[in-house]
Amino acid sequence: MYNYDWWSYDKDIMKDFNHFLKKINTRACINYGFIDEEYKNLNRHGELDHGLGRNVEYFHPTITLDDRMRYIGTVIAQHDMSDFSILGNGIISHFYGARGCHMAVTGSNDPNDCFVDFDRLAENDKDYLQHLRNNIDNAKRLKKPIWGTTELHTSIQAASRNYCREKYDDANRLFHPVDVVDWVASFRDNGTYEELFAADHIGQAYKILRKLPGIGEYYGFHGAASTSVLPQMKYYHDDKFVAPGPGAVYTIGLMWPKAPKKYYAEAIYFLRENSDEIGLTEDVSFHPGAYNIDMPGGKKLFREDQKTLKYYGTEVLSCQFGIYLQIREDANMCAKRQVSRATVPVSYTHLRAHDTREDRGFALRRVKK
Repeated sequence: MYNYDWWSYDKDIMKDFNHFLKKINTRACINYGFIDEEYKNLNRHGELDHGLGRNVEYFHPTITLDDRMRYIGTVIAQHDMSDFSILGNGIISHFYGARGCHMAVTGSNDPNDCFVDFDRLAENDKDYLQHLRNNIDNAKRLKKPIWGTTELHTSIQAASRNYCREKYDDANRLFHPVDVVDWVASFRDNGTYEELFAADHIGQAYKILRKLPGIGEYYGFHGAASTSVLPQMKYYHDDKFVAPGPGAVYTIGLMWPKAPKKYYAEAIYFLRENSDEIGLTEDVSFHPGAYNIDMPGGKKLFREDQKTLKYYGTEVLSCQFGIYLQIREDANMCAKRQVSRATVPVSYTHLRAHDTREDRGFALRRVKK
């Protein structure tokens, strides 16, 4: 049962929504080699659409086609380190945001062996912390990115700075990016680590993260979702809970202009639970190659095949569609969202070369540093 008549959606916008999903799904299938066909950036009326350009970056709603999620679940989760370090490295994937942020922090050039030892940080290993700080400074000189460029990181930066000001008893201490890992290391002893490992629902994980200063709805939801792909965790990305980001809020506001904002999460539930009936997934074929991810020992990363839209993915899709609606007629804005793609070694298949754009929520504003 819903608290609003979500069946009263705007039928014309739904047709655009369906076409958007078809196009980004086709692009992903071409990029991953699942299909071999020519891609044309045309809208549903057959007109050229800048927003649907081949390299205009959008996240696919299927979690198996999100390279950051694949990296967390297949590389970070399998690395020989403690559960706490696995969780910490999963968290900073989103707190920093850039592809390759782990390599920038640790100074490693190997994406399969570049992880922060959060146990050493939690034990206040000052030499190791300085080592990480030096790596970050060097990465900055070499113009290697650490921050995602379309997420706003100011709340994370302020929270980690304030933590370090108190820890080091320095009220005037300036922020340094290494403060983030120093802060995340404190999650071991402040109860966050233990609570997250005990959580059995993504909504519970969200509430745990939201208790921390600097973590609002965006980082709470996506921090929970990012760590949900770790096999070590009990909560799951298709648990019935979402915190709609700005892009999703924009989409919902257009599709249901009279809907109360306090029920906006229900709109995502409605889209996910009725996607076929309302035409959202009409003529959309999720490729079997993306149903799941093979793991060592014949296991699969996810407990079920990803054949349909899931709650987390539907929120992602709604955010991406909201972004598309706002930039599709602006060629310059679309160009700013283009990502370079390059052929990379097999060990880098979880990373798209030069891809540093992270934007589950709509944040086209650049973080000013």
